[in-house]
Amino acid sequence: MQRAWLREFNALGLQLRPQAARVVTTYLKEQANPQQAVEELVEQTKSFLQTRRGSVESVIDADVIEAVIELKEQRGKVMEVEGMQTEAIEGDGIQVYDVMTQVRPFDYRRQTKEWVLSINKPTLFPSCDSKAKIYQDRYYLLWQRLLLDGDFIPEAETTDGLIPGKKVLTPVASIVGNPGKKITFGLISRFQQDGFRGWTIEDPHKVLRLNLGVTESSRLVTDGSFVLLEGELKGDIFDVHRLDVPQAVPRIVSMEQDQVPVQVFGGDQTEEQLATLGIVEQEHPEGMYVILSEVHLDKSKVVEKLSVLLNGYEQSTPPEVYVFMGNFCSVPFVPTSEGVKSYRQGFERLKLMLNRLSAHIERGTRFVFVPGPSDPGAQMLPRVPLPNYLTSDLAQHVPNVIMGTNPCRIRHFTRELIFFRHDIMRLVRKHEVVPLRDPHEGAPPLPEHVREEMVRLLLDQAHLVPLPLEESNIMWAFDHTLRLYPLPHAVFIGGVSSHFDCNCHQCDVASVGPFNRDGGFYAYHPVKAQLEQCEVPEQMD
Repeated sequence: MQRAWLREFNALGLQLRPQAARVVTTYLKEQANPQQAVEELVEQTKSFLQTRRGSVESVIDADVIEAVIELKEQRGKVMEVEGMQTEAIEGDGIQVYDVMTQVRPFDYRRQTKEWVLSINKPTLFPSCDSKAKIYQDRYYLLWQRLLLDGDFIPEAETTDGLIPGKKVLTPVASIVGNPGKKITFGLISRFQQDGFRGWTIEDPHKVLRLNLGVTESSRLVTDGSFVLLEGELKGDIFDVHRLDVPQAVPRIVSMEQDQVPVQVFGGDQTEEQLATLGIVEQEHPEGMYVILSEVHLDKSKVVEKLSVLLNGYEQSTPPEVYVFMGNFCSVPFVPTSEGVKSYRQGFERLKLMLNRLSAHIERGTRFVFVPGPSDPGAQMLPRVPLPNYLTSDLAQHVPNVIMGTNPCRIRHFTRELIFFRHDIMRLVRKHEVVPLRDPHEGAPPLPEHVREEMVRLLLDQAHLVPLPLEESNIMWAFDHTLRLYPLPHAVFIGGVSSHFDCNCHQCDVASVGPFNRDGGFYAYHPVKAQLEQCEVPEQMD
C-alpha cells in the first residue's frame, strides 16, 4: 500500500527523496482516507512549488513535503463565506506567472462577440502568418474597445444616415470610393519606396498613404501605434485634418461590458475562485511589495545599499514580495569564462545576504528576479528566466526565490500586477509621428506632461511596447504576453529613466528608476492601492 501511495507522485513526474518518502508515509498512516489524502498532497505539492519557487521540480526534498503538510494543516479547513461552504485558499493568495507557459492567448470572435482561448499554441518558431496576426489581433482588440463607451459606431451599422451624438467609424478599406470627411482607425507607420517617404495608415484589408496636415499634437503618437484620423481621400492619398488616439477604458468597464475571461491575465483561476479571493484579501490589506531596478550586484556601493534596505525590513516588517529587475551587472553580460565568473559572483554575494534574513524566511517572503536587456539571454521579448547556473543556484539555496520572465505577471489575490524591465520610456519619443506640445500653450511640453503622455501611450495602445517590431524584437507568437487589456491594477516599468508614478484610467503606473544611481525604489500595497517612492539613505563614513 505504501508503494502505491508513492506511485501517485511518480505518475505526475515527481520523485521523492528517501527522507521525503518517509515523511509522506508517516503522514498518510495517520489519515482516515490515505488514498484521497495522497492525491490531495500531490496536487498541493505541485501548487506549492509553482507558487513558492516559480517552477515544479522533479525531485522533491523532505523540507518541501513538510512545508506542504504544515500548510495543508493550517489552511485545509473549511470556512463559511456568505453562507456558502468554500475551501480555504491554498498558499497566501500570490501567484507568479511564467508568461511563456502560463499566459495563454485569447482571440476575440467578432461574430459572437466573445473571447475564446486561441486554438494556436504559442511556439518559438511560428509561421510567417504570425507576424501579420500580431497587428490583426491588436487592431480588433482596440476596435472592440473603441465601441464600448458608445461614442463611436461602425459605418456598416449606420444604414439610416448619421446618428445624433455618435461618431461614425469608417474602416480604412471602406474609404476608397466613399467621398466626404471620414474618421478612420488603423496602424500608422513610416513608409519609404521609390523616393516617397512619409506615413501610411493600415487596417487588416487596406493600406493608404497619408498627407499629415497635422504638424504637432498634445498627445504622444508613435510609429507603430494605432490612431484615429479625421480627414478625406484626395486621389489615392488620405488628407489628415485631425490626429487622435484610441483612449483606454478603466478595467471595470472592460470586465463588465466586454466580458473578458479572467484567465487572460494568466493561470486558470475561475471567476468563483477569484470571488473567494476577493473576500479573503480584505483580511490581508497590509501585504507589501518592494520593487527595485538596475540592481548591479558587481558594485560594492550597490550591494551595501541593498544590504541596508534588506536589514531595515528584517528589523521591522518583511514585505510579501521583493521584485528585483535587472540589469544585475554594471556591464553587459559576455558569455566567456571570465564573464560567467563575474556574473555568478554577484549572485553569490546576494545569496549570503538573503540567507541571513531569518525573519523574511519565516514569513515566507518571495524574491522575484526579472532579467534586464543586458543580462544573459536572447535579446527578445518576452525574455525567459535567468538560468540557475548563472545565478549560483540561488533558487535552490534560498527559500522562495523565483526566477521570473520579463515581463513578469503576479496576481496578488485579485489584484493584477505587471513588472517589465525595458527602457521603453526612453525610446518612445524617438519614434514620434509629430512633435509633442503643451496642450494649452503650444510650447515644448513640461516634463510632467511628457511623463503622463508616455504612460497614456502604453495604456491607450494596450501594449507595453507600442513601437515598430524591429525596435523591440518581439517573439511573434508571444505578443499577447505584452498586452495591457484589460488594464491591470498596477504596472511597474524598470529602466534608466528617473522615478515617477501616476494613476491613469484607475491603473497605477510607476517608472522604477535605477537603484544603482540613487538607491531609489518603490513600496506598493496592492490591496490598499498605495504607492510610495522610497530611497535608501546615504551611509555616513
